[in-house]
Amino acid sequence: MINSNYCSLLQHAADERIKLEELRHMVLSGEGKSVTYLATEKEMILPEMGYQLLHNYSEQIRQWGWICNFHTQESRSFKKNLDLIHPKPAVVKLLAVPCILGVNLSDVDLLEFLHQLADTDGSSTMPPSVSRILNCKACRGAIMFGDSLLPSECSLIVEELKQTSLCFQCAHGRPTTAPLVNLEALHNQIAKMQVSVTNRGSYGMGYIDKESALSEPACG
Repeated sequence: MINSNYCSLLQHAADERIKLEELRHMVLSGEGKSVTYLATEKEMILPEMGYQLLHNYSEQIRQWGWICNFHTQESRSFKKNLDLIHPKPAVVKLLAVPCILGVNLSDVDLLEFLHQLADTDGSSTMPPSVSRILNCKACRGAIMFGDSLLPSECSLIVEELKQTSLCFQCAHGRPTTAPLVNLEALHNQIAKMQVSVTNRGSYGMGYIDKESALSEPACG
């Protein structure tokens, strides 16, 4: 029941939202996040702008678990000789990548995160690749459509869903609930119908009584 609306709860979508926020909390708290060091350093060839972004957002990148090797001499020469007319590629060595809930990310995921940081002026808090992993894990770990649930399990899902930040959307943006009927509007409509039926009945009785009076024989 939501604001006098009788709703149907989609169990998979609802449980998916619950699982998503649980996993998100695990990752942001550090419990579901670790660092995997590569067996062999991976060279990344970046344009000067990409190299600059890597420097500008190095703290956010390191916090998530991407560890890069910046050469001090190359960094100084880059800053002194930034040539916007004739940009030169720069080489960065990737030493380690994040491991999110057992899944290792990659250099491609790092570049995607760099683009997102540039688009949001550094305000982005979670790499797109991490969001995809969380959505996938939440979906696969959630109760499936058609699974039989006890009344107590249904009640638990409702209570846990109410505690989430986006209770009306699953991990993929689909609705978790479907409104069926507004009970207040339904009751009002039923009351109007009852009044209408009562009025019609009263009119009918008056007509019958009048007909009966005319058909009765006069006294005396």
